[in-house]
Amino acid sequence: MDDLKLKAEKEAQIIINYFQTGDYISAEAKAKKLIKKLPDYVAMYNVLGLCLQSQRKFSEAIKYYTDAIKMNPDFIVAINNLGNTYHIMGDLKKAQSCFEKAIRINSKFTHAICNLGNIKKELNDFGEAIKQYKLALSIDNKLAVVHNNLGMALQSIGNFEESKQHFESALKINPKFTRADRSLSMSLKYDVDSAHLKSMEKKLQDNSLNSFQKIELYFGLGKAYEEIKHYKKSFEHFKIGNKIKRENIKYKIKDDIILFQNIKNYFSKIKFNNFKNLNNSNNKMIFILGMPRSGTTLVEQIIANHKEVYGAGELKDLTEVIKENFFSNSKIKFPEKFDIKNKNFFASMGKKYLENLNRFNINKDYITDKAPLNFRWIGLIKLILPESKIIHCMRDPKDNCLSLFKNVFEGQLNFSYSLEEIGKFHKLYQNLMDFWQKLLPDFIYNISYEKLVSNQEEETRKLLDFCNLNWDEKCLSFYKNKRGIITASFAQARKPIYKNSVKSWKNYENELFPLFKILDN
Repeated sequence: MDDLKLKAEKEAQIIINYFQTGDYISAEAKAKKLIKKLPDYVAMYNVLGLCLQSQRKFSEAIKYYTDAIKMNPDFIVAINNLGNTYHIMGDLKKAQSCFEKAIRINSKFTHAICNLGNIKKELNDFGEAIKQYKLALSIDNKLAVVHNNLGMALQSIGNFEESKQHFESALKINPKFTRADRSLSMSLKYDVDSAHLKSMEKKLQDNSLNSFQKIELYFGLGKAYEEIKHYKKSFEHFKIGNKIKRENIKYKIKDDIILFQNIKNYFSKIKFNNFKNLNNSNNKMIFILGMPRSGTTLVEQIIANHKEVYGAGELKDLTEVIKENFFSNSKIKFPEKFDIKNKNFFASMGKKYLENLNRFNINKDYITDKAPLNFRWIGLIKLILPESKIIHCMRDPKDNCLSLFKNVFEGQLNFSYSLEEIGKFHKLYQNLMDFWQKLLPDFIYNISYEKLVSNQEEETRKLLDFCNLNWDEKCLSFYKNKRGIITASFAQARKPIYKNSVKSWKNYENELFPLFKILDN
């Protein structure tokens, strides 16, 4: 039996090595073989769950984690990993339940405490998220990732001074944790002698840094040099950071061209008047959309300061509902699988979307969803939530595209790391918005970023009128709202209206020629 155990442990180490080098397929095959041989080897069920989770085989991963927990109900690592799988899948309720269960078993299990903090942040409960991160650090103050997460949560609610301390702590623990460098750069004001600027420059000379660590430094330095008006140097850093990022993602502009064309083809055939009586008269949703970096965060912050409005932020729910119904072979086949005659299908989608929002425990009459790329789904919103309000944020294309190029994003904005692709995507966006405006002219309210920052009160009054909201003076002092903001605009939304970013493209006019060539064509 000892020999068998020894052989199993050697085999387990081989499987872990495969996993650590990213060969999840080989690791999965060998783990399944070992489990077949030793069905009571509990730890291997957890390893297999990780292999499957890494391949996005979530249902199968859940099965093996659950099997491990049945065999050992106190197996907190498996419980935590099960929570992570649910979190990735977007099931925050089940994820939270897993993390809370792990913490009940071991109140000092910092992984689960931090993960619970992440869930709370996603639920817009920033106070509770901060509490969980601080609890984890009270148990182990040497967790760089938790210091960074806490810093970002504090940054999101406008507590910049305390956030800096935690980013600096993360970097003291692990100087190569360059995500904290970029986070710190977002809160600092630079001059030519800034110690952090020099620190980032020095780190770039470290050949042991991987591509992702370098990306964070290049974007951090781009921001720093822009602030001290060294625009050529700033652009050079943004350019290199974008180039490395682009090399590490899979994206084809052709896929968006096809998607946008399909949307126009299908929705041009729909007679929207035939869908008026879908028994879904809920009018609580206000969708704020447009190109990312077009002023959507500012507009949401203004509306969310109204006493009747809950600002839910950049929600994934509409895209998730679409994926549920139109996802095939890792691509959204939308709206190819449409059954235009099936009115119940649309009503149930709207119902599902609204039910998902119950996780926020909202006690306001209206809710904002500020996912910019929802501009792709305006026709669908009209079908599933016909009484919604659509606010379309517009900005000078040159400023808008430059702002995209200066930021790193999580998620769907893979078009934003090449000037040419940003320009082409912007043209696709404009073309699709022209289509929606003609198809649904009374459904969309257009607001110009430039007009808003020039005539704040007048534009705010018109905005509230469109939303059927009474005038609320607090909307003018939107920057005092302490709600969490996790987009790249978190700093700007904490300040009164300012006009510095209007015509900011002029600082980079020569460098942006490849972009302008496409935009002006």
